[in-house]
Amino acid sequence: MNYRFEISLPDSSEFHCEIAVNGEQTFQHLHDKIAEVLEFDHSQIASFYTLDRMGNRVKEIALLEMSSDDEETDTWVMDTTMIKEVINANCIELEYVFDFFNNRYLKVEYAGEYIADSADVLPVCLMCAGPLPEQNPLEGDDKWEFGEDEEYDDSFMEEFSDDLDEDEEGYGDEDYGDDDAGDGGGRYGSRYESIDDYLDRL
Repeated sequence: MNYRFEISLPDSSEFHCEIAVNGEQTFQHLHDKIAEVLEFDHSQIASFYTLDRMGNRVKEIALLEMSSDDEETDTWVMDTTMIKEVINANCIELEYVFDFFNNRYLKVEYAGEYIADSADVLPVCLMCAGPLPEQNPLEGDDKWEFGEDEEYDDSFMEEFSDDLDEDEEGYGDEDYGDDDAGDGGGRYGSRYESIDDYLDRL
């Protein structure tokens, strides 16, 4: 049997996609087709989740095996889990999480049997409409860039440098010992005896 899935965003009606897959194929095939259609990086971590009747996530179908052999888990693996093993009368809706950091996902809903054409090579994209969701909307260095109007506040450094007057006696001397601190020959000028004194008066 061939399965037809409707794929959409939970918070938008603009994007809509339909993909058909054979029941003997695995969730790895479905994942790869979704990534191909949406122009995602296939190697990025992703998971399908089955849902209960209240819409809560129940079982994870992960891209990679994350548990040890002796650890009990409710997680299956995509490349060993066939579509027909999961989709049934009690499970017709899935969530496909493609951005775990921001919990961004697609709704994957069973929409009935698909009668394949002789030319079809499953899985196949039947239609795709609307703007494609971005896999990583804040990628690279973009998230760290300052706006054009933001400037580095160097007022503290300007105030501090005002105290280092080149005309003052002792400026630029190599010896910054205590003997010069009280007579205007210290590093911080005649107004302050030490950096602690300067900070205390700020």
